[in-house]
Amino acid sequence: MNAVNPEIAKLDGTERTQEYVDRLTGILGQMQQAPAEKRNPLVEALFGLFIDWNKDKIACVREGRPIACTWYGNAPEILIGMGVANYNPVVDLMMHLDFTGYADAYKCDSYPLDQNVCSLIRYASYACENHLLPKPNIIIAMGEPCDGELMLHQFYRQSEYFGNIPMFQIDPSYGHEKEDFEYVAGELKDMTKFITEHTGQPYDFKKVAAVVEETNKQYELWKQINECMQASPAPLPSFAVPEAMWPLTQHLPAGDPRCTKVIEMLLGAAKQNVATHVGPVMDEQIRIVWPDLDPIWNGELVDWLAKEWNAVVVMTDQQYSKPYQKIDTTDEDKMFYGIARRAVFEVPMIRQGRGFVDVLVEDLADMITTYNANAVIAPGHMGHKDKSGNTQFLKKVCRDMGVPLLNLTTSLFDKRYMPMDRVKNDISNFFSTAGFTPAHNSSKK
Repeated sequence: MNAVNPEIAKLDGTERTQEYVDRLTGILGQMQQAPAEKRNPLVEALFGLFIDWNKDKIACVREGRPIACTWYGNAPEILIGMGVANYNPVVDLMMHLDFTGYADAYKCDSYPLDQNVCSLIRYASYACENHLLPKPNIIIAMGEPCDGELMLHQFYRQSEYFGNIPMFQIDPSYGHEKEDFEYVAGELKDMTKFITEHTGQPYDFKKVAAVVEETNKQYELWKQINECMQASPAPLPSFAVPEAMWPLTQHLPAGDPRCTKVIEMLLGAAKQNVATHVGPVMDEQIRIVWPDLDPIWNGELVDWLAKEWNAVVVMTDQQYSKPYQKIDTTDEDKMFYGIARRAVFEVPMIRQGRGFVDVLVEDLADMITTYNANAVIAPGHMGHKDKSGNTQFLKKVCRDMGVPLLNLTTSLFDKRYMPMDRVKNDISNFFSTAGFTPAHNSSKK
């Protein structure tokens, strides 16, 4: 490792977090000053939750309360139930790229990692090296079969900032049978002991169960939102569901009733639009499945798809929640079993990344059928190897079902990797070849 810049060494990570709080507070204030008809209560509520969450991260460091650095799919219900705040090392970086002119993305260009390494890993390493994250008491490592993730945690071990922090990695199962979930449940029980040992926070079954009960409500609401997306026109814009549900269930405090209220708002909007046959793309022509993570740069793409092609993304891997089952909290062993099942087999993206390829194949076929999709676009995020290795399986599913497939090569965060003009051109050529008509032409018929 290179010698640490003395100025960086002074930082404890709360400085950047405070920047986020100040920036979001300013943006939220502007939103609240807009005329009532132009305000979006759902987005305002989501921003408010992020502000409070970031303030709490700062308070944890300042007051000496325990905080963990973790990843999605790492049973956040347990951490919150034990009184341990937690954060994902890339979420804030992702949220603020657009607001900062992609400043971190530009700086990451000079970061000494292979250019083919996934942007997610690059940003997490960059953030640690530059003390952009609050220093945690513990790290719960990602257990996905991804060499980039393994490299990242090795980097943490060698880092002057995170190097001495206790780390626990859940050993996930590949299989999805009863014995697999029982094994992972044992891992989660070991994790509770690790948390107590290194934070002093005791495990209390009733407190964790209360968190799980609230997340049960959230996932049931999510299921209903997705059912609404089966309607035509789709009641919500492309990527709107995962953009809201992903942070509400994975990156904000698990089981927060305020998150549940925001989800209820989203469901209410979806139900109302279904009932009145209204949607962001009224002359809906193309319904797209996006079998991967949602790109941070999707805003411009969403508007263009709707305007130029009467197209809407109705389902993504990051949105797909059909498998969720209610966790039984009447018994401790049943609860841990349910949390384990959720962690390795239900959380979107983790579901497809931690199992056999059969899961990916079955999920794609179900998404196409259930959501009446007539096109599939695979973004091919740079360095996302578990997805890159599945290209031939995607092709077979789409060929067998008679649905056209476009494979791209993009970056999850950095739209310079494949410029938007190129993305739009490739998608336009794909749609035209598949027999779809541009919106300005179809409107003349």
